[in-house]
Amino acid sequence: MNHIAGIIREAWTLFLQMSFYLVLGFLFAGFIHIFLKTEFIFKHLGKKGISSIIKAVLFGVPLPLCSCGVLPPASTLYKYGATKGSVIAFLIATPTTGIDSIFATYGLLGGIFMIFRIGVSIIIGFFAGVLTDIFPKDELTDRKNILEDSISCSESTIPAAFRYAFVELYGSIAKWIFWGVLIGGTISYLVPDEIISGYTDNRWLTYLLMLVVGLPLYVCATGSIPIAASLIAKGMSPGAGLVFLIVGPATNSVTMLFVEKMLGKKSFIIYITTVIVGSILSGFLFDTIVNNYSINVSESFHKHKDFSLLSYLSSFLLIGFSLNSMIEVLRKKVVCRRCKYHFIFSVPDISCSNCAKRIKDGLYSIKGVKNVEVNVNRKEVRICSEFDNKAEIKKILAATGYSTPDF
Repeated sequence: MNHIAGIIREAWTLFLQMSFYLVLGFLFAGFIHIFLKTEFIFKHLGKKGISSIIKAVLFGVPLPLCSCGVLPPASTLYKYGATKGSVIAFLIATPTTGIDSIFATYGLLGGIFMIFRIGVSIIIGFFAGVLTDIFPKDELTDRKNILEDSISCSESTIPAAFRYAFVELYGSIAKWIFWGVLIGGTISYLVPDEIISGYTDNRWLTYLLMLVVGLPLYVCATGSIPIAASLIAKGMSPGAGLVFLIVGPATNSVTMLFVEKMLGKKSFIIYITTVIVGSILSGFLFDTIVNNYSINVSESFHKHKDFSLLSYLSSFLLIGFSLNSMIEVLRKKVVCRRCKYHFIFSVPDISCSNCAKRIKDGLYSIKGVKNVEVNVNRKEVRICSEFDNKAEIKKILAATGYSTPDF
């Protein structure tokens, strides 16, 4: 019991330290989501050249998308004419940063680490994009007419920003933050300092270990921060932590398969090689700078004895949203078990969260419909209903301008 209490105490300390910065990050993410229009991004990434790659990186850095969540917009960008280099740059820069992750990095690892992480993500994404456009001959796909509703239907209101920030975005990564904080607390409490420092004398071996861990696995850019912070506090080099925080979010088995199948083998080789080489060189450079200038990266991690009222309020706010999300999930499961009919179908013209809201609002007006779930990434709709109301479902989807399912 003492060990469990100690782990919980350390995990709570981690969560307190990053909670205020998470709230700020989610707020910024919400406003970026509603004001940075999709058509604006499409307009700037379609021309081959360095300017498009730079724009792809700059657009990608603040966007709050994980390494799996970035795939649908990347696929759509390529489908409508963005160059392979722009897509690769977007795929690397976007999941390794994100405005929520940037604030959380500052909260746990300090400003120097945060700036270096952003800079490395930009540089690696840029070089990967340039190399992709230089070596494989990039044949642009035919541009298609994009319906205005498909790309301009995001709701630009303050409530929509809050709903996206604390319901959709936070709900989608809350579990990764939970596990990251719990693992970080476990490392902080149970792992003696001498074990980590004793096995990390060989920095290159540590870099390799972080590569092996980070390459195939799904690692959330925000949820991985407390793990890296705990390892650095126990003696692992900051550069090795940087390798983990770059490679983990930038790659996973799903993203690697996506790049290989959609963009080709040459693009895949450039993508994976640039991430590996760039992260290792960045880790080595960061360690060199830290050692030469005697910078204590883990100092901010240890400054957690006194927390402000804002830290506590932010923590309880996030916990409240987590509990609300859990209750809503349980409620939906209970409701669906009581329903006789269940419909699952794809709607290919779903493109954003407001599409999901419009579809839900329409389908909930049908008598007997008890639960509607819309997965924007999968473009999939799930309905639980008391009646066999397929005709009404088709009618509502057609009336709202979306494809009707073929039941």
